Amino acid sequence: MVPAATLLAPLFAAIEGGEQHQRPALLLAPDAPFLSFIEVGYALRACLEDRRQHDYLVQRLRPHAGVIVGTLPAGLLPHSMLPRTPPLPQFRPLEQISDAEVHDWLVQDAGMIYGELQQAELERYFAAIAPFVAPGGLMVDLGSGLGKVVMSAALSLPFQRCVGVELLGYRHQLALQRCQQLLALNQQQLTLLPQPMQRAQPLVLPHGARSTLAHLLDLPQRLAFIEADMFKVDVSAATLVFLYSTCFGPLMPALAHKLASELQPGALVSTTTYPLSHPAFRILQHYPAGTLAWTSVNLYQRYGDWDGTAPPVTSYAPDPAEWEARVRAELEKR
Repeated sequence: MVPAATLLAPLFAAIEGGEQHQRPALLLAPDAPFLSFIEVGYALRACLEDRRQHDYLVQRLRPHAGVIVGTLPAGLLPHSMLPRTPPLPQFRPLEQISDAEVHDWLVQDAGMIYGELQQAELERYFAAIAPFVAPGGLMVDLGSGLGKVVMSAALSLPFQRCVGVELLGYRHQLALQRCQQLLALNQQQLTLLPQPMQRAQPLVLPHGARSTLAHLLDLPQRLAFIEADMFKVDVSAATLVFLYSTCFGPLMPALAHKLASELQPGALVSTTTYPLSHPAFRILQHYPAGTLAWTSVNLYQRYGDWDGTAPPVTSYAPDPAEWEARVRAELEKR
């Protein structure tokens, strides 16, 4: 039997370290993607940087407190991806930007925040869900970042294929680079095995699933990354959808409706921090914060009949007075 631990340990180690990557600024050009996002961000940031405009900034943000991750929007903080170059001449001040545009900006800003589980957290996560995962099937990570979960899933569990979907081009490119490094290391290790290699040679995966050496021989065909908006990618063939949804609070109702509309009965969905509140899903397991990961993890299954109507939108809005107090305290520090 192939010594799985000897083969897999270096591969898992090669996936580590992505959370420390440099986040480049978005491109500021008349035809650049995200130009409308940059315009609204510039208008909000101008108010943040002018103390005389703080009351107006709070006034504009207050109706949308439920879609802000944290206190002030991440896109306005120093580590954000907004460029620091002068605005384009056509950019409007905040007074000329509608509430709908501010709301859309805040939702998009939340989706740009980067976070990932540590390897030990992922190991506990895969160990917990392994009993629910049948051999074969398609795993899809919506908002896959640098690809850590996708590559770890392809190594840990007997999926036929694992796919990551990421909107931001720089993250997608880093995922591709990291995947190529992983595949090169995998190939290097395989060449050290006694020859000829037998595809049917038994291989026991980290959490007990029985597979064969084809699990690693076919790794290039079992991994894929797509640069796309997760709302525009068809996930109907997925047997597990992974959502690192800690920053997706504003998106959860729309994501739940998409997954309910596309997934087949029996398909699994896991979320972090936020529940998947939708009648098409039943909770299989809830893991409180501090058990599998620093935040809570939920595992759901698509089941039963659903008439296609959207459920009431779940509000994640904080207490308005508490939110405003936090914001004003943060603004006082500036």
